[in-house]
Amino acid sequence: MNQNKPYNPPNQGPDVARAIVDKIGKLDNLAALKGQELVDYANDLGKFLKERELKTSQIRKFLDAVKRLKYLERNDRGFDFRNEAMMIKPKLAYASGRQENPKKPNPVRPLMDVMNICIDKIRGREDFEKFGQFVEAIVAYHKYYGGNE
Repeated sequence: MNQNKPYNPPNQGPDVARAIVDKIGKLDNLAALKGQELVDYANDLGKFLKERELKTSQIRKFLDAVKRLKYLERNDRGFDFRNEAMMIKPKLAYASGRQENPKKPNPVRPLMDVMNICIDKIRGREDFEKFGQFVEAIVAYHKYYGGNE
């Protein structure tokens, strides 16, 4: 997949998350994610997560963690964005593990896959801010498409 090739979302299913992971995986850092791409990815993922019946409160937990880190960063000159963001990964794994059910798809797993690649691309403040914007946009689109608590 050429990095300059426009994002062309799959119609449905886990391919949405995989396509987003592939595109973000090719970036040097998260700050390289253009605004239009961020909005498109968040729109597609928010809609997909709503279809998977992921509750808004489950996504908001991760948005709240990002906001908490932003608050902590204001009070700490030596704040390590990458290190602190990495601590969200175990929370994602725990939430995903709680949703495992052989009878239906795990609604958290696609979110975990996308957020993990985003966290891997965080190098500094600008990347972290882009991550926060992305999570906020996912929550917004999920709610827009009818995501429930």
